[in-house]
Amino acid sequence: MARVFINIYLLSIPMTFIYLTFFDGYIYSAWNWIVAIPVNMMLSTVWPIYWGILHWVF
Repeated sequence: MARVFINIYLLSIPMTFIYLTFFDGYIYSAWNWIVAIPVNMMLSTVWPIYWGILHWVF
């Protein structure tokens, strides 16, 4: 049973990263992608916190 939750967690990381990078409506410029991509990577690894709290705040 735990393996199912681990697989869901691991499969959701790249999906959240793709959403944050391409579909969230963030406008990239010549320099801000250097900051935005690592932030998206960090947020995608903590996706339960992002989708549970942060997505609704921002």
